[in-house]
Amino acid sequence: MRCVLCEKLSFKAICKPCVGRLLSENKKSRILDNKLKVYSFFGYSSIAPILHVKHHFWGHRVLNQIAKQTFGKFAERFSFKDKVAAIGIDDVPQSGYSHTAILAKALKSPSIIPVYRALRATNNVKYSGQSYDFRRKHPRDFSVSLKGFSHAILVDDVITSGLTLKEASECLKKEGVNVLFALTLADAKE
Repeated sequence: MRCVLCEKLSFKAICKPCVGRLLSENKKSRILDNKLKVYSFFGYSSIAPILHVKHHFWGHRVLNQIAKQTFGKFAERFSFKDKVAAIGIDDVPQSGYSHTAILAKALKSPSIIPVYRALRATNNVKYSGQSYDFRRKHPRDFSVSLKGFSHAILVDDVITSGLTLKEASECLKKEGVNVLFALTLADAKE
């Protein structure tokens, strides 16, 4: 197999030197206008090649490896007094697997429990490449199916405008769930 970034021979989807370079990237954070704090591990441009391979049938290998190196390491250091649900944004399988479910799974720890199919969009509009105005006019209209948790962490692969995470957190809040923060792989705001 070849590394998806440098194309050198590798036993993993991303070779060790490339993982090292990726993990040296600056982490980002921003606060949405509803006060939700969003932490991102990368700027979009530094991880775009990885995000593009997620649509291939073998993309889960790449996403799983990077999720373990980022979300997994975060989960090892995170502790909270109560159990916290890790909820992927609309974890519907695409290209044979769910991108956000892989990221949520990497968060599994003594404090964090991945919960699947807990937050589903009832509006199936594709946001990729759409304007802020389009996204604002076409909300996801999430339905919530979460029992037994008072606290949650939202998980997504990319934050662009923040509208999806904002809508998801407000939807969970209406159900009595405190969203501690959101984690994303990449922040498209450069």
